[in-house]
Amino acid sequence: MALTDSDGKKKKKYSNDRAALKAKAQHMLVADVKQSDIDALLSTGGITSDTDIPDIKQRLKWQGKELNPTIEDQEIIDVLDKKITKPTGKFKKKKKKTILEKIFG
Repeated sequence: MALTDSDGKKKKKYSNDRAALKAKAQHMLVADVKQSDIDALLSTGGITSDTDIPDIKQRLKWQGKELNPTIEDQEIIDVLDKKITKPTGKFKKKKKKTILEKIFG
């Protein structure tokens, strides 16, 4: 018996289909945090994860620091809680391929 959506279409199974899994992974939402955002948040004194987000942004503005405009409030808190320690999303450094990966794909 196949799983179906409310409109009657069959749901896509992602068990071992590599192409489908790769496509699904590309659709996942990822936090976009720059290294400069991490440095600005962690180097500013008096800011903790308990500090209000508008207060954090105001303190950064007073010091002439600017955050990435796409950074979300939860991402700011995650940086301050040290859950995010490296650039993520579109700012993440791409891993270089090894020689074997270049040859065999």
